[in-house]
Amino acid sequence: MKSNKLIAITGGIGSGKSLALEALKNAGYFTLSCDQIVKDLYKTHAVKKILKDIFPTAVSGEKRLTVSTKKIADITFFDKDKHSELTSAITPLVLDEVLKRANRKKGLIFVEVPLLFECGYQDKFDGVIIIKRELNARIESVKKRSNLTKEQILARINAQVDYSSLDLTNYKVITNNGDKIDLKNSILEYVKSL
Repeated sequence: MKSNKLIAITGGIGSGKSLALEALKNAGYFTLSCDQIVKDLYKTHAVKKILKDIFPTAVSGEKRLTVSTKKIADITFFDKDKHSELTSAITPLVLDEVLKRANRKKGLIFVEVPLLFECGYQDKFDGVIIIKRELNARIESVKKRSNLTKEQILARINAQVDYSSLDLTNYKVITNNGDKIDLKNSILEYVKSL
């Protein structure tokens, strides 16, 4: 019998996934972030070699490889083929690492998965929570936390799944109206039912 329950938290850039995950972590739940796992993997020599093959201009050095994540982001969000190549190479490694870390824990485990539907991984989880937020609020949120232009943010949004085109009846959808306390309360209230 499975001793844990893996719940994915997803949504578009700027929707509030990280805030939702933080609320769960602060409430005492075990959480994982795919973005953090990617950062961890990018530090390994094996992944740096993969990235150098895909993005020779974004990885410098011969024996000591240095990865420019900014250059990779700039390339992938404007080049769909490179984005697909990166996703195909790295995402299975991220999922393996998520499952490895999760299998060491019992109970409810929440995982922030930005590209859940894009990669077709929704069936790998016992449940899915989708955080939705109005487009302009998402753009403003991303502008505040990063140095991206509106054009760069829209490129990232356009590279992600359009949740309005999906059948979401099998998933929990939480709307983020921009109030952090409301989002925290909504997610913690829902988790009580799991």
